[in-house]
Amino acid sequence: MKNKIMIFNLIFVLLGTYTNIQVSSASSKEINLVALGDSITHGTGDPSRQGYLERVRRKVEEKTGIPVQVSNHAIPKYTTDNLLKQLNDQKILHDLQKATYLVLYVGTNDFRKSAEHKFDPLKVQRLNSGRLAFSSNLHKILKIMKKENPTAPIFVLGLYHPYGEYRNQQEILLEINRWNTTIIDVINVYDRTSFVPTLDLFIDQPKKRYFSDSLHPNPSGFSLIANRLFSILETMVTE
Repeated sequence: MKNKIMIFNLIFVLLGTYTNIQVSSASSKEINLVALGDSITHGTGDPSRQGYLERVRRKVEEKTGIPVQVSNHAIPKYTTDNLLKQLNDQKILHDLQKATYLVLYVGTNDFRKSAEHKFDPLKVQRLNSGRLAFSSNLHKILKIMKKENPTAPIFVLGLYHPYGEYRNQQEILLEINRWNTTIIDVINVYDRTSFVPTLDLFIDQPKKRYFSDSLHPNPSGFSLIANRLFSILETMVTE
């Protein structure tokens, strides 16, 4: 219980980290939302493939009355290594350049790969090594994104905890929290870059209510993520 309280306190602090970002109003013609990531951003688990991005798109359009164009470059199973290679694609770089807002949600597969997809017991030393490599890659990814588009705000989503069925779920929770802290340490280096916490969304919630399988959210789960992202994004869009 003490561990949970500490984590939730951290989450509430993190929810305030975006408020220092100052951005100009979105264009009155069109808002371009460009996303990079893995299967979660791709929308795996949602039969309609709307995921969280399509839900955010609708919310932004309702908020602003401005059309929103979504360019979703997320690919299932991608790690930060894969994403770095993907950023050699000139079309993706072009989309980054024209973006009004950028979304980055990656790291779940880095975490799982570092754990060798075995979570009980956890291989903590391998997770620590994987986290260092993840941190280095995340820096490289954000540098490229900033180089291509220095002005667009970037929203970096944190990792959530889908492993509630494991007997050592509290240990897993603490490790995921360490990875999220690493994400925060990285993004704090970059202007106009904010952290979007998701760790609290599914803790102590019935898994069947929010997940389509062992890892991916269902439409209800994606709605929670969309609501969290929009709660931060809406402070930056024109009313």
